[in-house]
Amino acid sequence: MQNSLFFAEPAAFRRYIFPMDPIPANRSLAYLLGRRSAPLFLKANWIFKALAGSEKEKISAEFQMGLLLAQAYEEKVPTFGSNRLDEIAAQLTARLRNKNRQHRFRLDQSGELNACAIPGGFIYVSEKLFDLCGEDTDAIAFVLAHEMAHGIHGDANERYLTKTVISGLLRLKTRGLSPGTQQLLARLIQQGYSREQEFRADRFAVALTRAAGFDPEGGCRLFSNLRKTSNDPNPFGAYLSSHPPMDERIKRIEKRIKERA
Repeated sequence: MQNSLFFAEPAAFRRYIFPMDPIPANRSLAYLLGRRSAPLFLKANWIFKALAGSEKEKISAEFQMGLLLAQAYEEKVPTFGSNRLDEIAAQLTARLRNKNRQHRFRLDQSGELNACAIPGGFIYVSEKLFDLCGEDTDAIAFVLAHEMAHGIHGDANERYLTKTVISGLLRLKTRGLSPGTQQLLARLIQQGYSREQEFRADRFAVALTRAAGFDPEGGCRLFSNLRKTSNDPNPFGAYLSSHPPMDERIKRIEKRIKERA
């Protein structure tokens, strides 16, 4: 049975409360910062009020902070677009019921097997992880759906949108990031989510990839390939070392697939 959480309602019933057009896949971050970035008079208290406000206010605040976080990230890590990534992402986002949230997907050259979600729908997949998936489109779709889940469920907000980070980001345009804020953001990028947050994101990815026409078994193949990459007990850095064991995730994904069949 299909889960309505992931399916768009008829246009007549949608509520477009986010006052922005969809993010064009080929638009640069510089374009977004120039056209949609937060005004310089934004204050931290407005951000916190908005994050606790209506859906429209919350999504707007997430996007404004996400733009600044993405700018800070892309100043340190080279990123680039991919037509193939955009095509896979478009299939996934088309199946989301909530059309108010926009997403932007980029590959990065961090040199690690990594992926991350930044508030506001900014999702990065390392070129190394993308290459590891190879021609397995279903595995790539699972990675994207999993990271989208962290944004939709609020996990990324919980991690990044703290008083310290927001205050540091609001100084980005005028004074730049302080060394302390840069170090904090670097730790947050690498920090893993809780076990339950990861399992919940995997469950979401199973449902969304299936709804979008992908094979959710791609998630099992992804973790199997990661496990085979190295005999080192911790070959993947902080991003995956703090995640639940891959064998356990594979078992849970397989179980979820059977339950949803």
